[in-house]
Amino acid sequence: MTGPIKSLKQALFIWLVLPLVLLIFINAFFSYKNAVDAANAAYDRSLYIAARTVAEELKLADGQLKVEVPQSATYLFENNIGSRFFYEIMDFNGEHLVGNARLPASGEAAANTVNYFSLVSFYDQEIDGTPIRLAVLKHSLVESSNPKARPDIKGLVTIKVAETLEARKILISHILRELLTGQTLLLIALTGLIWLAISKSLKPINGLSQSLAKREESDLSIIDSQRVPKELMPLIESLNIYLSRLTNLVNLRKIFIGNAAHQLRTPWAIVKTQIGLAKKEAMNEELSKIIDGLSKTADASVRLTEQLLSMTKAEHGYEIDLSKEVDLVALCKQLVIDNYANAQKLGVDLGVDIQISQLKIQGSEVLLSECIGNLIDNAIRYCPRGSHVTIKLEDDSLSVIDDGPGIPSQYQNKVFNRFFRGDSKEPGSGLGLSIVKEIALQHGLTVNLDSPYSLDGDSYQSGTKISLVLR
Repeated sequence: MTGPIKSLKQALFIWLVLPLVLLIFINAFFSYKNAVDAANAAYDRSLYIAARTVAEELKLADGQLKVEVPQSATYLFENNIGSRFFYEIMDFNGEHLVGNARLPASGEAAANTVNYFSLVSFYDQEIDGTPIRLAVLKHSLVESSNPKARPDIKGLVTIKVAETLEARKILISHILRELLTGQTLLLIALTGLIWLAISKSLKPINGLSQSLAKREESDLSIIDSQRVPKELMPLIESLNIYLSRLTNLVNLRKIFIGNAAHQLRTPWAIVKTQIGLAKKEAMNEELSKIIDGLSKTADASVRLTEQLLSMTKAEHGYEIDLSKEVDLVALCKQLVIDNYANAQKLGVDLGVDIQISQLKIQGSEVLLSECIGNLIDNAIRYCPRGSHVTIKLEDDSLSVIDDGPGIPSQYQNKVFNRFFRGDSKEPGSGLGLSIVKEIALQHGLTVNLDSPYSLDGDSYQSGTKISLVLR
């Protein structure tokens, strides 16, 4: 069973380059072999020419064998770097006649790639421990005193010529070096071209991946299939079908939550009214505690219902007109006024720190009011009595800062999740910050969380700052 493919580009590169390396290796092997055979054939032909040159100078007159070895017979080998040339001529009986060395017996014939129309054989031998290439030529001699008469064949003379292998080795090393250099450069060039071609071919996939990665988490629109290769069309079509189904499910969920929360508002309002009427009636201490508990439960349920409605409204924010201009300075002033009474009731000092005259963005005033209102309400609810909550507006940001207990570091990446409350003992639903995040995304705002945080900078043991930063 094969493992998972980590990268399509790497997989294609490996499957293309490995066979290429193998083919280049095979081609280099046969090219080297053919080049060596050609070099050896050229040197063998030189040996043959030298042997024929010597043979042509042999004369038979009056039964006497005359030998004159010309300088041209050895000239072919004198110019070879490091090679030495040997020759030996043997008479009709195979006895040494003349030569500059006693060459070894022929032995087993070596492979020969050149066809000669004469009695010549080549051998790999040694002389004084040095490897040599030996050519043995059988040459027939004739004698005739009358030029018009048929010549008389007297026998075969053996001519041996040999050379050491230094020149051949130098040439073979040169061939090998040139071949390896050429094949290596070719492999590098082809590898680069393959990588470039793969990168170019996979560029649409990378573009599609980046496009999907940059999408907001609530963007479930279908994928444009006009600019993707046809091989990706089945995948894109399947993804679009899946996105359509998911969009329908999300819309059904939003509609259900919205309708349910809306329907719950009236019953809870009636419950709160009935609890208020009950408190006016005479009752004992135990019943009074029960009624107070019912009142707190009703308040928490009403708040949960309101936040569910706010979440539904935020989720449908993409369907709301976000093109209107909203002044965050004026909006924050109004929200401070709206929440001031509740802050005083809970013993929290609520104020503003406005360093600019106005801060305008494009969006929905209703949704932005829900967003900033939730930040203020959270700060007021979760800070102890005597705390300070400040709404600070700067050139490119709006921040809600408190000097409360702060948010533990292990919870800071989770507080924007729905229904997450951590270790808090305060009543709540865990929807406030998730509503803030949803609305901020729709308005192109970045949400930053700093905790611990201090306004005066003297201590960083507690406090929280949540900012909405204009991108």
